[in-house]
Amino acid sequence: AINIQGRVGGNLAEILDTIGHTIRERVRIKGEIRVLTAQQMISGYILTGLPVVLGLVLYLINKTYIGRMFQDPCGWIMLGTAAMMIFIGFMIIRKIVNIEV
Repeated sequence: AINIQGRVGGNLAEILDTIGHTIRERVRIKGEIRVLTAQQMISGYILTGLPVVLGLVLYLINKTYIGRMFQDPCGWIMLGTAAMMIFIGFMIIRKIVNIEV
């Protein structure tokens, strides 16, 4: 901006004031967005951890009910698929919540 002002002319103080105002405004907006998206990030973490916690609770309550998932090859496939889908869902939530300014 200073190089262009030197070639073209104009009020340097006004140009620098405008640039400073723009930078301050971007920082302020970034802070507001961070505050507004914090709740969605926490929701994403909870939604990601909920199936794992529920599976552990079910395992502690009735080991034979969940134990079959670990004994059968089809159970391992279902667990792997579920883990992959949970991970993909978490990444999608992060992508939606991550807003660039």
